[in-house]
Amino acid sequence: MARFFLILFVAVLGKLGGSAIASRLSGKSWMDSFSIGILMNTRGLMELIVLNIGYDLGVLSEEIFSMMVLMALTTTVMTGPGLKLIELFLQNEILL
Repeated sequence: MARFFLILFVAVLGKLGGSAIASRLSGKSWMDSFSIGILMNTRGLMELIVLNIGYDLGVLSEEIFSMMVLMALTTTVMTGPGLKLIELFLQNEILL
């Protein structure tokens, strides 16, 4: 279970942090930057297809495959609430 949370943390932080920083450096507001970062965390059908191929080829163990699928589903479910949190905390942001 700890490995799942580590995978989830790294996946979310990597996409959220990288996307938000790049967006902010391009001149977007913090609210827009974090929104882009949250939206980048939605995992799509393509990731699930790649995971299935990796599992079928024997590249991924059953345990890793299961954790990655759960990570994909969890990050997708987190998108809506994440955007609401960004809106709640940064709604009065002053554009720099």
